[in-house]
Amino acid sequence: MRYLFTFLLLLSYSNSFSCYNEYHVLDARGNFHPFEMDKIRFNQYFDQKTIEKQLVLLEQKLKKSTDFKLLSDYGLHLVQAGKVKEALVIFEKLAELHPNEYSIIANLGTTYELSGQNEKALEYIRKGIEINPDSHKGSEWIHVKILEAKIALEKDPAYLTNHSVLNLSPKQKQSQKVFDQLYIQLQERFPFSPKEVNPVMADLFVEMGDFYFETISFEHAKAFYQIAKLYYKSDRKDIDEKIEQARELREKYAGKQPGPPKIPHGMSSKISGVPYQNYVYNPPGSDYKINWSKIETNPEKLLAYLGIKIENPESEIKAEKADSSKEITTEVKKKSDNSTLWIGLTIVGLILSIFAYFRAKKR
Repeated sequence: MRYLFTFLLLLSYSNSFSCYNEYHVLDARGNFHPFEMDKIRFNQYFDQKTIEKQLVLLEQKLKKSTDFKLLSDYGLHLVQAGKVKEALVIFEKLAELHPNEYSIIANLGTTYELSGQNEKALEYIRKGIEINPDSHKGSEWIHVKILEAKIALEKDPAYLTNHSVLNLSPKQKQSQKVFDQLYIQLQERFPFSPKEVNPVMADLFVEMGDFYFETISFEHAKAFYQIAKLYYKSDRKDIDEKIEQARELREKYAGKQPGPPKIPHGMSSKISGVPYQNYVYNPPGSDYKINWSKIETNPEKLLAYLGIKIENPESEIKAEKADSSKEITTEVKKKSDNSTLWIGLTIVGLILSIFAYFRAKKR
């Protein structure tokens, strides 16, 4: 009986691979490479339903704890939900109190970037790298390059005509490590980068496409090029040429098939034709509308959970505007009073002149 059980177990184990499939892709030189389906994925949006649950849970914890990391996580979820201005106030204050805490410094840098303050963003992302150079698997140097390119584009909108975002060396262009790091950065940035004109993201996807074209898969390279062209609205002429090259290689290697799979009873398939939409994923809950009536978004109240007091930024702005308005009103009034005085003196002088003229004439 024991031997029968062992036999059946082995038979079951063998049959478990009967539906095993190996997928292969071709590079530009016609070499096959094994490839995992669904290996590449870019989330278009954040799961808003999950974010709402996390915010509610974190606030409950904040009411019982003074751990600043809870508030940092809260700020991160606010950013993911689009409350960038509110999160910025939180991260700025936390960074003052915890200047060597990597997560806070990095979150502040990213929040500055999302608020359009690229110079400040670069300062804090660099500082974050100094604190923890291995974060995000050592890929934050790419974040620095992105911010430098954004700053350059602010000064010269045609910057990317003669430059690339990363400006990789020939050796880096062949490095699997570099492109693993680029993939990490693209995954993280994608939900923050909507489907609209974005020359920086387009350039990065072209870089990724060039690497895949030569070393892994021209079919997947074509999909990356299409993300640059169709998703991020790039008007670069060379992208069309790259897409056409990929299609020509598909025809060239149409009859070429991979060898038998390594696992018995399995199947070995060649991937042909990869629509870029296969990589763009819309996670469940992303179209959910957060009920902000039950979520605290006031930075002053959130910081108060940790016993941190701040001046109300909005009140300060209103006060500055009021003082400015008061100064302008006072200045206008002074100018008006001076003008009235001069007009009065001019009229009196004119009257005295006329009086003196007629008096002299009578004499």
